[in-house]
Amino acid sequence: MGLVIIGHYRVTEPEERLDRIAKALYGFEGNRAVERLLEANPELADTAFGPTGFVTFGTILAVPEPLEAEAEQIVRPWL
Repeated sequence: MGLVIIGHYRVTEPEERLDRIAKALYGFEGNRAVERLLEANPELADTAFGPTGFVTFGTILAVPEPLEAEAEQIVRPWL
């Protein structure tokens, strides 16, 4: 199944990291949130990322629907 785009996000800071953008949009950066943003915006690999790895000011990102959050699994080795 393809990505469902639910909106757009404009980078408003001089430099923003994609993981922080994911956290701002979805409330988390795990569960493939960053990877989904990259899938929805393949041009980032060629244009938006400079040598520092930041998304540049003014870039408009397509925002895909997040994956269902996975339940956190707690490992208790002492049990």
